[in-house]
Amino acid sequence: MNEQEYNQMIKRCLRCSICKWIPQLQIKSQKYATICPSIDMYNFHAYSAGGRIIIALALEMGRLKPSKDLMDIVYKCTECGACAVTCKFLNTLEPLEIIVKLREKLVSLGYGPMPEQKQYIESIKNNNNPYNEPHEKRMGWLPSDIKNDPDAKTLYFVGCTSSYRRKEIAIASARVMNAANYPFKILKQKEYCCGSPILRTGDKKPFIDQVNKNIDVIEKEGIETVVFSCAGCYNTFKVDYPLERDCNFKVLHTTELFNELIENSKLELDNQVLHTVTYHDPCHLGRNSEPYEEWDGEALQMMPFISINIPEKPKRSGANGIYDSPRNLLNKIPGLNFIEMERIKEYSYCCGAGGGVKSAFPEFALKTAKTRIEEAEDTGAEIITSACPFCSTNLKDGIIEKGSSLSFYDISELILMALSSQPKSVKELSKGVT
Repeated sequence: MNEQEYNQMIKRCLRCSICKWIPQLQIKSQKYATICPSIDMYNFHAYSAGGRIIIALALEMGRLKPSKDLMDIVYKCTECGACAVTCKFLNTLEPLEIIVKLREKLVSLGYGPMPEQKQYIESIKNNNNPYNEPHEKRMGWLPSDIKNDPDAKTLYFVGCTSSYRRKEIAIASARVMNAANYPFKILKQKEYCCGSPILRTGDKKPFIDQVNKNIDVIEKEGIETVVFSCAGCYNTFKVDYPLERDCNFKVLHTTELFNELIENSKLELDNQVLHTVTYHDPCHLGRNSEPYEEWDGEALQMMPFISINIPEKPKRSGANGIYDSPRNLLNKIPGLNFIEMERIKEYSYCCGAGGGVKSAFPEFALKTAKTRIEEAEDTGAEIITSACPFCSTNLKDGIIEKGSSLSFYDISELILMALSSQPKSVKELSKGVT
């Protein structure tokens, strides 16, 4: 979003508060009718997308100055993008882009990111990961039984979280690809943080440094396809990288790849997985993974708060995210009973970890995770699954904090359970994790 678009959009908010709710026709119950974790937690208009747009406008007009209190409001947002989906029902604003741009402006004025976020940004600069882990230990997740092909044209981009924190996801994903005899290579010490944790805080320059660092390596390796088990890495490469630099390779999430392998009879799911499972749509794999469409038009002001786009601007409504492939996989697993939560697909409720919230406001992240866990419990499921290591971490934390009887498994782990050549017990899935 350029400066002109930003200034136009912050003047066009209708103050309707639709950004706080699921669209009316999609609401299934009063209990799960809201869509914004921030307004649910803090219950004051400033903490909604509409409230932050008012703040952005007041800053531009000089009626408000940056402060610690203002920073607290702007950064207590998971940037889940739900507000951008619901806004399209009455307006054509991009609330998520406005919030990102607002953070960029605060950073340029010396007021951001938050202290905890600055720490992980420094770690990315120094260690190539946000966890302050040694870069030379990035491959510590890799068991000896996993085969990778240094000559393959497909790259498995593991990501920081799966490399250092959620190793079971990297292991399961790699073992599934091995089971299908699908050749892939790993960058090992040449893999660096995708930059997503930096971008979401509004610190643009170090993010662009990560973009160039990763694309330079991938192009030098002659990679044609990059596969991700991390929704955050996938979204950043698919949506955000092309805004900064052209990418000459295809990007796939593991759920898309695994579906292709099953359909082409490369994978056979023979084992019964006798569990009732519900699925959590990651924001980065779902609504936020819908790419931006180019538009070269003009917004004509018709009356206060009302304008029309000439020609009509494509709506990034979130409906074109990755929703079918994970559900297709769950429905293909023998014996598995798949049941949906109320808020799903582009109207899914955030796990609570994104936008730098997990590090800067852990109590907010946990409260949001517990809300989502309760929604999963209400389905009667035994297992909640997802396709994102960051969601995995926060939802597991929510399960523990809430004392829930639910278990969490990444969808790659469930696929591994269903392969005839793999362990049949979920307890065996993490074997080899160090």
